[in-house]
Formats: sequence, structure tokens, C-alpha cells
Amino acid sequence: MSTARYEISRSDAAVSPELRYITHSRYDNEWLSIQHSHSIAEMLYILAGEGSIVTGSRQKRIEGGDFIIIPPHLMHTEISSSNSPLEYLCIGVSNVDVAESTDDFDPIVDLGTDKYTVVDLMVKIYREVQRRQSEYELMAKAYFYRMLVILVRSRIIAADRSEERAMRSNIADVKRYIDEHYSDNITLGFLSSLAALSKYYLIRQFKKALGASPMDYLLGQRITVAKNLLVDTELAMSDIAESVGFSSASYFSQRFRSVTGMSPIEFRQNSHGGLT
Repeated sequence: MSTARYEISRSDAAVSPELRYITHSRYDNEWLSIQHSHSIAEMLYILAGEGSIVTGSRQKRIEGGDFIIIPPHLMHTEISSSNSPLEYLCIGVSNVDVAESTDDFDPIVDLGTDKYTVVDLMVKIYREVQRRQSEYELMAKAYFYRMLVILVRSRIIAADRSEERAMRSNIADVKRYIDEHYSDNITLGFLSSLAALSKYYLIRQFKKALGASPMDYLLGQRITVAKNLLVDTELAMSDIAESVGFSSASYFSQRFRSVTGMSPIEFRQNSHGGLT
């Protein structure tokens, strides 16, 4: 008798790529395009419509049929055309890096002949979690790993990386500090001391990793929290301003408008159906 046996190494669950979520989004009048980032990667397939994808200070047109990858920690947002609304599927994946995440990174990925296979697998994942039949999570993960292998072999993504290994440790420390202390009086000088880098080099490295300067990232975190408070609470503007780190309600309103295009009061009214 002849036997050929091949051992399969056990992976560490803490660093293995993991399917975290899948969403289906469609543009409507309440869509707010505000730059943000995630600690994990996102993969989007545009089902229909057109608009643009913004990464840091760069903006590129997108349309139905495009496949997009957003690296971990990269500031981004999607802007939809009102005449041809965007509709897309989005998968969140932890513990992967984008193979070519550089300053001139292009989020629109050419999958070549693998495109229809990858898209079909994304749709199957969504159908499984939507229908929630017996063992749907197991089947969704099976489709996900088939998709993952295609992307890794095509050198589009790199697997088996921890989230913070994607950034230099001192840049990760600065990001984590901002995430945890956004309401404090944070200065660029303090952050550069924390990272043991010059202000110039910190800005350069932070922007390379996340697509925004440290202070722009801080502003984005404050605005994100303020949005939630405006929608979910009846707190006065002065209380919200103070809770997210602004020195006054007027300065809060000024900075909020610069990011969102509307005042905090207009945002609150819009979220409650007061504006169209």
C-alpha cells in the first residue's frame, strides 16, 4: 500500500484573515459623505450607479462594475451621483493588508479574468447572511476563503498580518491615543513627542498610513462622535462641543460645517426628517 500524507499547519486565529461583516448600501437623501477610517480592510463591489471614491485628498470616479479595496486605517468616503445613485456590496476583512498601499494608491482594482468569480462569491456571501439558513455562517466563510485565495494569489492583498503591523508602531500609538482621547486638548507638538518624531516626519508618516494628517484625523474623530450625539441625544450644542473637545459652540459649528457642509443644527434636523 502507498500513502501520501500532507499535514496542514494550524493557523493562529488572532492573525488569520477573518470575515467581519458584509453590507448592502444604496444612496438616498440622508447619505452623508464624511471621511472616516477603519482598523480593518473593506472591499466594495459597485452594483449600480456612479459617483466617486475619496481617499485622503484624492478623488476618483467610480461606477457600476468597479471593485474597490480600502486598506486598514485609510481615510476615505464615497460620494454618489444624485442622478445615478450608487449601490454596492461591502465586505469588512480583518488581518489583511493591501499589497500596494502607497502614497499613490489606487483603490479601484482590476481583477482581470477573476472579476466575475470574486463578484459571484461576494453575492453568495450576502445571500447566505441575508437568508440565514442552517449553518449560513459556515457557508459564508467558505465562500469568503475561496475569494480570499483568489485575491492573495493575484497579489492584490497580503494575508496573515496583524492590524497594527500594517503601520509603524509609533504611528499606531498616535492613532490609538487620538481614538481614546479625542476630547482632550491635543496638539501636534504633544503627538510628535508621543511618537518620538519631528512634527514634519509625523505628519508625513501618519498621512502615508491613514491618508490624513494627525490633526485632520482628530477632527474627523470628533465630528463622527458629534454626529452620533446630534442624532441620538437632545444635548445642547455647547454640551456636545465640550464633550468632543471643542473650545466653544461657535468653533464647533464652524468646524462641523467645514467637514459636513451643514451646521450641527441643520444636521440634527435632517437626521430627524426636518430637512430634505
